[in-house]
Amino acid sequence: IKNLTKMKDKQTDKEDEAKAAKRASITALVAETSPGKSAEELLAAYDGREDELIKNLTKMKTKQGAKIKKQKHAEITSLVEVTSPGKTAEELIAAYDGKEDELIKNLTKMKSKQELKASGKKSVTIATDATGNDSDKDATRRMVVALVAETNPGKSADDLLKAYEGREEDLVTHLKKLKKSKRNVA
Repeated sequence: IKNLTKMKDKQTDKEDEAKAAKRASITALVAETSPGKSAEELLAAYDGREDELIKNLTKMKTKQGAKIKKQKHAEITSLVEVTSPGKTAEELIAAYDGKEDELIKNLTKMKSKQELKASGKKSVTIATDATGNDSDKDATRRMVVALVAETNPGKSADDLLKAYEGREEDLVTHLKKLKKSKRNVA
């Protein structure tokens, strides 16, 4: 009788471990798929049929993944049409299979550079007001150069100005915050 009790306890422990593993799997799948109900609600509805629930959630995850992949491919195709990188969208998708986010990032950078280059072709002159003083843009540039010298953010003033083109006020605000935080640390 002692041995039977031990065997039954071991079997119960294994069943509990299997149930806990299924529960963890279901909780993870619910977090990934957001099916509209909580893991607890689904576990209650599928009590005793956890394998079926896991199967359904896995199908849902696969469908969502396919939808996301389709959206990424559409975005890549659109970016390829705009940037003309020298390869077709299909070639790039095949080359970056599984790394579509990286491809989108690279094509977006390429698009931005092409737009900057196109806008850079226009003649650039230093703007002055009626009294011959430098424009606000030059004053902002001088302020950025001074703040970069004080804060040493890891990039040059020119690099930061290029990155924040059109949003120079944001750059100045960020550099002032950095200067203040460095002052508070010291």
